[in-house]
Amino acid sequence: MNISFLIGLFSGFALVIYGVLESGTSTSQVISSFINLPSVYITFGGAISATIMSVPVSYLKEVPKNLKVLMKKEKINLSTYIDSIEELAKEARLKGLLVLEEKIKTLELQDEFLKYCVMLIVDAIEPTKVRAQIENEIDCIESRHSAAWKVFDTLGSFGPAFGMLGTLVGLINMLANMNADGGADALGQGMSVALVTTFYGSILANMICAPISNRLKAKHDEEMIAKELIMEGVLSIQSGENPKYIREKLNSYVTYEGRNLSGETSEVDGSSEEKGRKKAKRAKK
Repeated sequence: MNISFLIGLFSGFALVIYGVLESGTSTSQVISSFINLPSVYITFGGAISATIMSVPVSYLKEVPKNLKVLMKKEKINLSTYIDSIEELAKEARLKGLLVLEEKIKTLELQDEFLKYCVMLIVDAIEPTKVRAQIENEIDCIESRHSAAWKVFDTLGSFGPAFGMLGTLVGLINMLANMNADGGADALGQGMSVALVTTFYGSILANMICAPISNRLKAKHDEEMIAKELIMEGVLSIQSGENPKYIREKLNSYVTYEGRNLSGETSEVDGSSEEKGRKKAKRAKK
């Protein structure tokens, strides 16, 4: 369970609700001012409907799975990948590349992308073609992952727009029903109802969609760094580099503290994370 996400979500809503309650003269006044079902229908219903029209159905079907991924707590252990690649490099140096086909099955780390990359060099494909194929695979993975946050980016962009639409509807109704008997009180009450939809739109965009989208992007960047590490390691094995040199080269993806902590989760430092983002976003050749 991703505790930090839940803490941020619940504390954010709690603080907003507390601020709303404290801003009113009474609880009943706050409830009557901020809870408006027509505004909910316009803002949330309109934004969801527009999102359904904007993105493919396949993207929408992946939303539950993406939310499940979002809530996972574990981080990618880069040191485990480095250990496995060094082990493969030692085996290849002693017995040749062909032995890696069986060795990859016995590793403690079972990663499908690592297996895929190792099988490319076992099949004696040219290094340039191996790199091109792995980069293409990474690009395809990135395209599939981008569908995860596109739904929330789209929903978040429609939230404020439909909030403004609801405000316009409220203003039109307010002006159409204005009369001299109501005075300033009626005008103020009408404006309050009209602006509630803008409030709902901001909540939808900034407290729900944007945080989910950003967290999915962060998980994607973390995974892309691991895949770049695998690619560099496998290509180094194919070129016959010394296993110790391969480890030192791959250690650039890990913080200095993480390099000395065997068996613990290694965090990615800032420079490595930026490096991973740049590589993950490169243009297809």
